[in-house]
Amino acid sequence: MSDRALALKKRLREGGTAVGAFLSMADPSVAEILANAGYDWVWIDNEHSPWSLRDLQTSLMAFNRTQTVPIVRAPWNDQVRIKQILDAGAEGIVSPMVKTVAEAKAFVSACRYPPVGTRGFGPRRASGYGRNIDKYMEQANDAIFCIPQIEDWRTAEIIEEMLDVPGIDVVAIGPNDLSGTHGLLRQVSHPKVKGSIDSVLAAAKKRGIATCMGVITPADQANEYTERGVRMQIVAGDVALLVGGYDKALATARGKSV
Repeated sequence: MSDRALALKKRLREGGTAVGAFLSMADPSVAEILANAGYDWVWIDNEHSPWSLRDLQTSLMAFNRTQTVPIVRAPWNDQVRIKQILDAGAEGIVSPMVKTVAEAKAFVSACRYPPVGTRGFGPRRASGYGRNIDKYMEQANDAIFCIPQIEDWRTAEIIEEMLDVPGIDVVAIGPNDLSGTHGLLRQVSHPKVKGSIDSVLAAAKKRGIATCMGVITPADQANEYTERGVRMQIVAGDVALLVGGYDKALATARGKSV
């Protein structure tokens, strides 16, 4: 499984883009549908959705024999939970609310085995239950995506120093929570919020680090976002598609517009 993650990292390092989608519903059927849809990667939201570790591992099995890289947003920047998610077979971690350089270093360390990190050893499912353990050990530190999520305007003020932390592969932005730290919750177009987002985008682009907005990218803004460095885009989500589809079907049946 590490091969597909390594290939995606290589594409991003070379300036390429990756198209992804949200997976929020803790149901293996939904995971299987999405895993076989052909996306480059999937953001599995373990922060705001009710995933147990058992649900998560079962859903990760749906990505077997596909080229889609499953990346999980952990509930928090917690070394124990990150270890459990990686051992279940996730090929990357998004950590929410990474605010300081020290927190970024701790996050990267939790994703890497010694001597460069502190991840505890026990990759059960991730190593094919031991069948591929030598290959997994050889590739894991290079293959696992470490993606801190910036969600505080004060972090944007120190973003240059944070992105110099070795081992950060992609940087995610949480525009809604970031706007909240400005006292402007969900006002993501406000000049103060846009200024913070621009600081993160500029610092990442200068270093050749791809960025990801932690929200669905509007189709008509995709090219603009790509030019600004948002090369790991999210274009769809299971909940949004389900809600939108049901609402549209009902409105059409009643002769109304959505």
